[in-house]
Amino acid sequence: MKKFTLIFSIFMLSSLLFSLLSYGQTVDVGPDRLVGTTSINLAGTTTASGSPTFAWTKTSGPSGVTFSTPNSATTAVNGLTNGSTYVFRLTVNGTIFDELTVKMITGTNLWATSSTGTRVSSFTVSGTTWTSGPTDIFTPNVSPGTNTAGLGRSANPSQTGGYFYWMPNNFSGNAGVVNVYGASATGNNQTLIATYDFNGNSSQDLGFVRLGFDGNGTGWILARSENNANTLYLASFIPNGVNPTTITIVDANVSLSGGTNSTFFNGDICFSSNGTMFALANNGSQTQIFIGAPNGTNTTLTKRWDLEDNNGDPFNVSVNGVAFDNSGGLHISTGDGLYYISQSTVNNTTGTVQCALVRSVSGLTDLASNFFPNTILLPVKLEDFTVVKNGNNALLKWNTSSEFNSSHFEIERSFDGVNFVAVGTKQAAGNSATDITYDYTDPITVSTGNIYYRLKTLDIDGKSSYSKIISLKLNGGFVKRLSTYPNPFTSNLKLELNADQSEVINLRISNNAGQVVLNKNISVQKGNNVIVLSSEIASLKPGVFIVEVNTTNQKFVEKVVKH
Repeated sequence: MKKFTLIFSIFMLSSLLFSLLSYGQTVDVGPDRLVGTTSINLAGTTTASGSPTFAWTKTSGPSGVTFSTPNSATTAVNGLTNGSTYVFRLTVNGTIFDELTVKMITGTNLWATSSTGTRVSSFTVSGTTWTSGPTDIFTPNVSPGTNTAGLGRSANPSQTGGYFYWMPNNFSGNAGVVNVYGASATGNNQTLIATYDFNGNSSQDLGFVRLGFDGNGTGWILARSENNANTLYLASFIPNGVNPTTITIVDANVSLSGGTNSTFFNGDICFSSNGTMFALANNGSQTQIFIGAPNGTNTTLTKRWDLEDNNGDPFNVSVNGVAFDNSGGLHISTGDGLYYISQSTVNNTTGTVQCALVRSVSGLTDLASNFFPNTILLPVKLEDFTVVKNGNNALLKWNTSSEFNSSHFEIERSFDGVNFVAVGTKQAAGNSATDITYDYTDPITVSTGNIYYRLKTLDIDGKSSYSKIISLKLNGGFVKRLSTYPNPFTSNLKLELNADQSEVINLRISNNAGQVVLNKNISVQKGNNVIVLSSEIASLKPGVFIVEVNTTNQKFVEKVVKH
């Protein structure tokens, strides 16, 4: 019996140590990838302290791949095969991990209207490597005296099984009317499949009309009316080969954040896998890319980048097309060449972006592809994050220079720099291209040592990222207002609270998964109070719990462990 008790005690102690060591630690290996080569470089990050151990493994996919440095945070993966999908895992300290999916696709991956829109061509390119093309496929049927714009490809990855869609590039005299044509991948069966009058009975022309497809096969049209407001329209259609279809207005007045509608003169649109639209706009002197997701009648496109060429100069030529390739990066066609923005830049950068020249080539206008990579766009570009003492409180401040579909901030606190708990939230702006300052006040409940803080930023889709960790050093002078004992506890837990006034407080206890296991209001008197919890926590299983006490003026948080 004594031996059993000793073994059980060792087991419980090991479990507790595991929980304490793993609590709040994360691993991040970045977004899923499309690649066009047989190898890929992977890199992971972790919040684990000390000297963490790393282990890369393949959890699914064909055999034959190798890791150059499997026990490092970064590694090259070799031996990928065309058309195959892999899942790779990075495990830290043998307990915490993150995974990403990698799909390898080679072959023709971009299509373009070329020679000012008189033909449709294909070519093969991955990143900054131009392999072949352009190869003429067919000459599109357009209205007399016009050329082709707004080229789109269906989501079918096979060139022989997909369809092309395009519109005539009418900059004058269109009176708001758009015609959409369709054809097979070889240019056969060219057919006018849809017609729509964006302006109704108005005679106002559409100065910008571009077409793109999302990963679900839906066609999208972004158009700018040359009326006094330069209205931006967003419409969609569901194609069925070369059969007739209907164009439907989704938003009759798209909003912009960080730009003006008049910028949309030349450009193009494309989509990532999560339905985010990338809208390229150029007014002849300034080139920008806006991003946003179609959202009924409340669509907002937020400026993400000002684009420069490979010399660091603003694009001063006709900037016509944008499309993803099989590496997950963006290609941009201009009057004098094809340019590239890497997948890493797409996911992590705002502001000014310098594009890499892939190849000098004339005649390329609009681009199309059938690749829709997973993009993890940071919801917030955080410029500064600080904390100072302000009386008996810690005052946190941070600034953002841009936000895209941001939801809110979670403020997390730690007393050891490793184990963090959420102590508050702050609503974010949502979409912004200007500087915004935020602040949060956190009551100080300890007298000495360091208090650590970090920000967790979340967008409306639940994606998140963490800020750097900052600390506030205390040198005494603050009174601890809440104590919990014994800690660890078994059956009874006592809370000692030094209250500023007689009032009703709220007591909440959550488990390590964030589930609330106790929520009750308790009356306390001014001065010292001892609250004994017994029957309320008798059913709790052993583990780590967060005790949160909310008074009228302050909030206290403690971590406790039940044996």
